[in-house]
Amino acid sequence: MTVKERNQNLRMVIELVRVHLPNTLNDSNLCKDICAVIAVNLRHIADDSEKSATAWDKKAYHIKADELRREMAWALPAAQIAESFAYQPRKFTREDLERLQGLVRGEVEPGTHTRFKDIEVLRGAAAAARQTLLKKK
Repeated sequence: MTVKERNQNLRMVIELVRVHLPNTLNDSNLCKDICAVIAVNLRHIADDSEKSATAWDKKAYHIKADELRREMAWALPAAQIAESFAYQPRKFTREDLERLQGLVRGEVEPGTHTRFKDIEVLRGAAAAARQTLLKKK
């Protein structure tokens, strides 16, 4: 994954957390699907950041590697929280949203175009992600 792709995925996660989740709180199943997408993307971002930092360490760019690790340290814990929200049997609540918003770094810039015109395309993502996880085990 390139830096550009990592930043695009990060902007998508921020958009989902800041724009779409608050607008879908009345539909707990859709919120869980959104959380599953957030978790998958944050795991990819965390993995890619670590690969980049490891590559920089090999080239003796230790300061740059450490800076990236510090900058992206929040991604994996946020992914784990989003994943737990996606697969728990209880409804997704405003408190869950606030917890996730507190973990995800970044804001949606005003005037930027949203990636998702219809958030309904994510419906069923939690079940699909769960099946993928079960197949890996």
